Amino acid sequence: MKKLMLLFAGMLMLGIVAVNAQQVDTTGVTPSPQQEQPSATQQPSDQYIQKDYDVVKSADVPASLRTTLKGSEYTGWESGSVYRNKTTNGYMVRIGSGDQTKNYYFDKGGKRIQDPGSSSRP
Repeated sequence: MKKLMLLFAGMLMLGIVAVNAQQVDTTGVTPSPQQEQPSATQQPSDQYIQKDYDVVKSADVPASLRTTLKGSEYTGWESGSVYRNKTTNGYMVRIGSGDQTKNYYFDKGGKRIQDPGSSSRP
């Protein structure tokens, strides 16, 4: 009987420890919901920007890409953001703001390419 009571007490303690372990954060910082999941307005390509791309100043945009960006589809690119892919040396141009933001992808020669985060054509 004593062994049975000790077994029950041990299981009860294990259950309490397991419940508390799920609630304890070793860093002392409670993650916000935005850190856990991307927001609904965040575009998939935002995931790539921080780790895969470097910001390029408008003055440093190569001539081949500047020629492509003269098209009417890219009006306003000068006030947008241009990024260079660290791996492929391709470019991403973001035009607009908020829900109206559009991303365009280009190879290192300035030719428009498919979004690396999707399977659809540009």
